[in-house]
Amino acid sequence: MQLKEGIRMFPSLGHLVRKCARKYTFPDMDLTIDEGVTIVIPVQAMHKDPQFFENPEVFRPERFLTDFINPLTKHIYLPFGEGPRACIDERMGLMQSLAGLAAVLSRYSVEPAPKSPRHPTVDPTSNIVQSVIGGIPLLFRPRSK
Repeated sequence: MQLKEGIRMFPSLGHLVRKCARKYTFPDMDLTIDEGVTIVIPVQAMHKDPQFFENPEVFRPERFLTDFINPLTKHIYLPFGEGPRACIDERMGLMQSLAGLAAVLSRYSVEPAPKSPRHPTVDPTSNIVQSVIGGIPLLFRPRSK
């Protein structure tokens, strides 16, 4: 739950780029996208939109107590994309991330360094993969055996 909430707040890809495969008109809107038009999907903006996530700036892992089946947010939580263009290694990426975290946390207690920002700022000049301005300094304290 913590990992999923973390990548909701700071998805590695801030946006997805897709090309419209066929002409599409949004129902109930006067908006049509022609075939071949490039579409930018603002993942981080959607993940932090209060319309979809209550108190989006608050770290609340319990949002993920159940599988993400809320129809309002089903296609909003996109840290790995969705559909035929979704990341093929989503499951492996989650498993490797959890295994890496478990390995580190089994040996160290991790806490924010004194100068760690309380609310990190994503570097607006990041291209595809996002980065945090100044990084996030952490303290690693060995655990006693």
